[in-house]
Amino acid sequence: MFSVSGLYSGLDVNSMVNALVNAERAPIESRLNRNEQSYTLELTAVGQLKSSLSSFQSSLQRLNSIDNFSQRAASISDESVITASVNNNAVAGSYTFTVDQLASRHQLASEGVAESETIGTGTASFTVNGETFSVALASGDDTLTGLRDAINNAENNATIKAAIINDNGQQRLMLNSLESGTDNAVSMDLSGLTGGTVSLGTFTELQPAQNASIRFGSGASAITISSSDNTLEEVIDGVTLNLKAVSALPITLDISQDKGSVSSAIQSFADTWNSLKSTFSDLTGYNGVSAGTLNGDAQTRLLESQLRRELSNLFGESGDPFRSLGDLGLETTQTGDLTVNSSKLDAALSENFDALADIFAGEDGLMTRLEERLTPYLENGGSIAQREDRLTESLSDIGDDRLDLEARLVRTQSFYQQQFLAMENLLASLSGTSQWLTNNLASLNSSNNQ
Repeated sequence: MFSVSGLYSGLDVNSMVNALVNAERAPIESRLNRNEQSYTLELTAVGQLKSSLSSFQSSLQRLNSIDNFSQRAASISDESVITASVNNNAVAGSYTFTVDQLASRHQLASEGVAESETIGTGTASFTVNGETFSVALASGDDTLTGLRDAINNAENNATIKAAIINDNGQQRLMLNSLESGTDNAVSMDLSGLTGGTVSLGTFTELQPAQNASIRFGSGASAITISSSDNTLEEVIDGVTLNLKAVSALPITLDISQDKGSVSSAIQSFADTWNSLKSTFSDLTGYNGVSAGTLNGDAQTRLLESQLRRELSNLFGESGDPFRSLGDLGLETTQTGDLTVNSSKLDAALSENFDALADIFAGEDGLMTRLEERLTPYLENGGSIAQREDRLTESLSDIGDDRLDLEARLVRTQSFYQQQFLAMENLLASLSGTSQWLTNNLASLNSSNNQ
């Protein structure tokens, strides 16, 4: 490191240079630090506001579609017998029926044969629901295992799977239909297999190929519905039934409007608004000692005012069942929070469900209006994104300013060092001249005294 000695001046030159450089650094660095802290705090605050606004926006989306108010809920008297799923097309009502029979896949097993026995070479064919495929067994593959593999590996087989059952030293070939229902019964022709040591004989039916059967009503007027599998779609509009067991007693399926999901969405809306209101208060408020980071920020104040105004606006016309959020059970406390009055909300859901849906999700419903207020702030390239970009750029500029400051201070330090060096050189020269004069004057005095 370059340094200047104060040999001739007697000064602590390096300390003086550092002090001069630091004197130039301090005000600029202090300003950069203040700006950096201010930008960082503001960027953090904007991020908090954006997060809270996004959560609020998500709660709006759960209530911003009439379809969400059209959801249906299913209640079943015995879910060990049947389960059901419903869509918005399901008609509310009560349905009673009996499950008389479950659909099953056809399952057959051959007579038992020893593993070493052959069953013949040639061709065997299998038919399911009008589709036939054939397999060929050659010498060396004419065993029960060979037939199993030939069936499972047949390219045109999409209907049967074969397996080997080991039964007390003997093997049985088991055939399983891949689809349930009477149309998917398995038939076979093994007459093309000849020359084996044993015949597979007659196959035993382990499980019949049968359709599911449910019965609406009883007696001569009962309506019987048959299905090839245990999932029955659209037997009732908008309802899918999944049969699990035969019922000894009639099963009741109740379909109703899914008020629980709507009530949950409204509670979520209230909760996220309260959280957003708290964020507004923290960021823009003043508690008598300190102010929030966005205190006095016009953009944030404007958005809060717009949202509050939408929540307090009246709906519809005089005489309508609901004129305000409070009428449908979404009440405002003295602090501005939203609280759900469960009894009012339940009554609104039960008595005026369509009117409530229109208030929230109608063409000019509350959720649409709130969404319109939020979109300019939260959309890509919106005001919040622009503000974040601007603050990020300002922080980047401060980083550049710090680099510029350091480069300038290096030049400043070099300048002061050169100035002090010149001073020291001058003092060294003057010291030499002084010493010469002193020596010469001393010599002259000595000569005069002789």
